[in-house]
Amino acid sequence: MKEPYSVLGLTPETPEEELKARYEELKAVYGEQRFKSGAEGNEGARKLSELESAWALISADFEKKQARETFGDGDYGYIDDLIKKGEYDDAQSRLDAITDRSAQWHYLQSIIFYKREWLSDSRKQLALAVEMEPRNTKYKESLDKLDLVMGNPQADPNTIGADPNQPPPVQQQQDGQICGGNMLSNCCLAYCLTDCCCSMTRCCG
Repeated sequence: MKEPYSVLGLTPETPEEELKARYEELKAVYGEQRFKSGAEGNEGARKLSELESAWALISADFEKKQARETFGDGDYGYIDDLIKKGEYDDAQSRLDAITDRSAQWHYLQSIIFYKREWLSDSRKQLALAVEMEPRNTKYKESLDKLDLVMGNPQADPNTIGADPNQPPPVQQQQDGQICGGNMLSNCCLAYCLTDCCCSMTRCCG
């Protein structure tokens, strides 16, 4: 396949708006040409397919540039964006390609492990991030919350949110399941998991 920007007759340095305008212009031309008969129609269909493939790659470049502007230099911002999109395999492969494994590297690795529900591995990576940057409150808070989820005895999910001076709440039937009393842990654990996930997927500082 031709270099994607050359398909549009432009370069990577061309402003984004100009690239989009050129793409729309060529899409209209080739879209009309493909309905013509014979070789001309076939050529229009081929060029339209080539244009769409090129635009997909150019759009990916847009996203990467935006991620770098939003999250900082290097690939970490882009990897963070991939994780948020649920593209864990791609994020992992990009992490694996980075040889300088900083605290931020271990933090992002912990998020991928967490998303895959590998909590023990996630905790190990978070602990490394905290060890490398002990003053980073984001890493420390994420580790504390993960410990809570994993059953830290000092933060038993069975007692989270419960008033020790009040008796256990009356059990209620909800969607065919009992929630209350001894089942408080299920509700609290779900809350902790969600809270931890939200904390860990904030943009990297």
